[in-house]
Amino acid sequence: MGTRRGFFISFEGLDGAGKSTQVAALGAALRGVGYDVTTVRPNDTRLGDVIAGVVLQHQVAASLTPWSEALLFNAGRVQLLEEVIVPALLRGTVVIADRYADSTLAYQGGGRGINQDALLRLHGDCCGDLWPDLTVYLDLDHSIAVHRQHAQQLPLDRIEGAPSEFHARVHAAFDRLAAEHPDRIVRIDAGRPAVVISHDVMRVVEDRLETAAVPRAALAQ
Repeated sequence: MGTRRGFFISFEGLDGAGKSTQVAALGAALRGVGYDVTTVRPNDTRLGDVIAGVVLQHQVAASLTPWSEALLFNAGRVQLLEEVIVPALLRGTVVIADRYADSTLAYQGGGRGINQDALLRLHGDCCGDLWPDLTVYLDLDHSIAVHRQHAQQLPLDRIEGAPSEFHARVHAAFDRLAAEHPDRIVRIDAGRPAVVISHDVMRVVEDRLETAAVPRAALAQ
C-alpha cells in the first residue's frame, strides 16, 4: 500500500459483545469532533455480501471445511481492502472496521483448529500483511455473549449457532491475541453498559489519534 495518511481501527470480539453498537458510536463521536470517518463491515462489497451468505447459511454447514471458511473470508477481506479500506486510508480517513483479520485467527484458527501461522502467512500474502493501527477487543465471556444473542430472539447464523465449546475456544483465542499484541490490541470490558464502554473506547482512540497526529477533516489536505 502507498503512504498511509489515515488511521485504521478494528473492533473484535465474540458475536453478542456489542461491536456494531460501538462501531456506530465511535464513528459518530469522531465525526462530531471533526474527523473524516469511514465505517466498514466484512460484507460491504458485493463479493463480501455473497461470501457472508454462503458461509453463514445453515444449509451449507456440512459442505464447508474450516479452510473453505478461512479462504472465503480472506477473499472478502482482499476485496474490502481494495474497494474501501485502502482508498479511505490514503485519503487520510479514520477507518473503523467491524471485524478484521483477528476474527479469522480466532474463529477459523482457535475455533476450527487451523494453524495460526498458516493463517498469518495467508493474510500476509493476500492482504499485504496490512494490520489495524489499533484493535479494540470487546471482551465478554462466551456464556454471556450466547445469552445476549438468544435474548434477542433473532435467528442465529451458522457460526453464531455453533456449540458453546466452539465459542469458548474462540474467546480463548481472542485472549491470546490480546496478550501477544498488547501495543495494538486494547481490551475493553464489554460486560458494562454501552455508554460506559463508548466513553472508554473514545478515550483510548482519541489518545491514539493525537499520538499519530491524524488530522481532523477540516485540516486534512
